[in-house]
Amino acid sequence: MADNPTACAGPPGPVMDEIRREAEKVHEAATYASETQFEYAKNWRRVDRWLGSASAALAAVAGVGGLSQVFTAKWAGLIAVLAALVGAVAASISAPKTKEKASVAANSYRALQQDVRIFLRIDLGTMSSEDARQKLQELVDRLQQLSREAEIPSKRAWERARAQIEGGSQKYENEQ
Repeated sequence: MADNPTACAGPPGPVMDEIRREAEKVHEAATYASETQFEYAKNWRRVDRWLGSASAALAAVAGVGGLSQVFTAKWAGLIAVLAALVGAVAASISAPKTKEKASVAANSYRALQQDVRIFLRIDLGTMSSEDARQKLQELVDRLQQLSREAEIPSKRAWERARAQIEGGSQKYENEQ
């Protein structure tokens, strides 16, 4: 049981076994989705910081270089236009908004993951099959709703998330 965070000793029976297996699938999906959305948010945070820093640095170089006459007015103007273009790109790709949406989705998936784990480890063993089936449907509905609302992450975010999970990022010390 220590190796499987979703293991439980619930009431036996084929229906309860199927409910358990389906809930484990929801747990796995929420685990991967959460980690993937966190990685996606980190990617967009990096993009936002790089573009913002580049735009500010170019603007500073244009201003200082132009005012101190290190650059001609033409060169200072070109650098200022480049800074404005980088700023426009940053604004048009909405990196902060994408980062925020991915972060919210990641935390929502993480909450679902925890709720499913509690359902499997604590609640399922005390529930009737009808109640367990209803709770499973609620968890599935939450997963589907989150999936509809979440940003579609990049392949790179998915690969990084998988590596994180396989590296033990989702393990708790008491489960080692």
